[in-house]
Amino acid sequence: MALFRQSLLRMRLVASSRPVCLRYSSTASEPSVLPRLQADLKNALRAKNKPALSVIRALQAEIINASKTAKPITTDGALYSLIQKQIKGITAAMQEFEAAKRDDLVQKEQEQLDVLRKYADEIPKVEESEIDGLVDGVVKALEGKRTFGIIMGRVMVGLKGRPADMGYLNKKIEETVGQK
Repeated sequence: MALFRQSLLRMRLVASSRPVCLRYSSTASEPSVLPRLQADLKNALRAKNKPALSVIRALQAEIINASKTAKPITTDGALYSLIQKQIKGITAAMQEFEAAKRDDLVQKEQEQLDVLRKYADEIPKVEESEIDGLVDGVVKALEGKRTFGIIMGRVMVGLKGRPADMGYLNKKIEETVGQK
């Protein structure tokens, strides 16, 4: 038995002295909101903030589900698109609750929407001037047919997954295509 314990101790010492390999990507910016979600969950638990609790738990569940797919949520850009999807769902639910005259549920959804918007506002987005420059550069590079889809595809490649104001981007591309 003593021999077994000694070999077990040696394995632990050898295992702990092995170098650790960490993945690092210099192309993606460091996430600012994503790592903070767990700490925010603890703070919401302590403060008994039910809207924040339900929102953070839903976000974490979506993040865990996405980690089992081919596109896990590892950047703030991916988190931003998830938050926008959640905002869209809550807005639709609020409209249905208003039609059903359920003010209590509308109030609950509004509180959750405020929490989601707070997180969405904290994620850095691409500036409008950079979007203008990307669209102008893509239009100048295109010689022939300039359609909305072609321009949007090339601009999205230029954005490289960073969150941007899609409403402004759509408006800018439509103006550019209309000017031909």
